[in-house]
Amino acid sequence: MSEAATAATVPLAYRRSGSGPPLLLVAGTAYAGCTWSPDYVNGLADEYTVVTFDHRGTGDSPAGDEDPYTTRLFAADALRLVRELDTGPVHVLGHSMGGRVAQWMALDGADDVASLLLVSTGAGQDDGHVWRDCVPANVALGLGEFGYEQFIRNVQRTSFFTDAFAASDPDTVRWLGDAFWAGRATLANYLRHVIARQGHYTRHLLSRIALPTLVTVGSADTHRGGTGSHVEQSEYLAAHIPGARFEPIERAKHGLFWENTTAILGLTRGWLAEQAS
Repeated sequence: MSEAATAATVPLAYRRSGSGPPLLLVAGTAYAGCTWSPDYVNGLADEYTVVTFDHRGTGDSPAGDEDPYTTRLFAADALRLVRELDTGPVHVLGHSMGGRVAQWMALDGADDVASLLLVSTGAGQDDGHVWRDCVPANVALGLGEFGYEQFIRNVQRTSFFTDAFAASDPDTVRWLGDAFWAGRATLANYLRHVIARQGHYTRHLLSRIALPTLVTVGSADTHRGGTGSHVEQSEYLAAHIPGARFEPIERAKHGLFWENTTAILGLTRGWLAEQAS
């Protein structure tokens, strides 16, 4: 019996905006639903039912007793939510770790997923230098030196936003840090999320994803963290998921939804419209 079949799923706190075909947004590592850009969500809600949720252990969702956390476990949680919403198949957009969760949703619950939009994410690596099933050294050292909140804000500043944007719009940079902190996991649960992200591996299964898939990433999202370059990882996804399309966003980093809202909104709306035609 698969891990997904035996997972003890937890009820997820969620929010619905708008009306129309359903779109589920799956956030990154330990990011609660409150971190999604309001401009992005509101820009879709005139035509779509946009559903955001809190991963287990973040925001208002219970942590559950499962240990360790895995991206497949998070997918089982999200699939339970989709079935409870009873809207039929949903379009699933996953950002960063959320894209890893989305892959498992497609693999374990394809009947509940209409299409995939994988943003700044990957399938895991075979590189022996990659940290797997553990907390990467940069995370441990950063938490120790700066503390939990400042570490998160530092990561967002350097990997999500370009220098030019951070200088011209510091309020948005600050907003994202505040939103993460408002829905934060406990430090212990944050580290469980990090380990889940690090342990994700679907390279050998990508050929089984039989859903329309769009892969996108900021062309400047090349920082080599614990899961490697998001550009290289996204290129790999696009090359190995049958029929997947690859559309990078130029000169963008990891924070597409907050810095490059117009571009990612246009890409999302175009993709969803195409699925309806």
